[in-house]
Amino acid sequence: MWKESSVKISTYKYAIGLFLVMIFCLAPLLALTTQGEAASENPSSETADPESKKIHISAERLISNSAENNAEFIGNVKARQGETLIIADSLKIFFSGKSQTGGASPAQSLEKLVATGNVEIKFDNRLAVARQAVYITAQRKLILTGPGATVTSGDNTITGETITYYRDDGRFTVEGGSNGRVKAVILPEESGLE
Repeated sequence: MWKESSVKISTYKYAIGLFLVMIFCLAPLLALTTQGEAASENPSSETADPESKKIHISAERLISNSAENNAEFIGNVKARQGETLIIADSLKIFFSGKSQTGGASPAQSLEKLVATGNVEIKFDNRLAVARQAVYITAQRKLILTGPGATVTSGDNTITGETITYYRDDGRFTVEGGSNGRVKAVILPEESGLE
């Protein structure tokens, strides 16, 4: 009886630890803004309010699968860190089983985040809307997919079936898909084409 209870407690501790690791792994997706780049240029921003670094997540359910190194938040998912907000029907986190370096933080073991269903990401005065959003941490790349995937910044909008945002250089690529074309609405500061 004691041995069985000990195994249950050990499994419980492992599950709690795994859950905490996954929570901390959300930081890269939630920090899609250029705040990370600004922090490296402005050392005083590293001493910013600790409250702005906290990640707040709400969902109807959480399914954690330690055997497959993933966890999924399901149902009316809202994740917020600072000014960045992710809304989706589900948010699934994939991470490597072990950290590459012994002293690495949990966020460094994150491989990929997938937000699915009615996805909205508000970041850096932009709004991204898509059927699915995938963030690949090693490449620092966000891929928005689905008919009518859109990124809006002020009065400017780009729309396509696949939009890829490269965080390192702020570059976008947009593909129209088999049945559509890429669309852009641009409000120039000057007279534009006239």
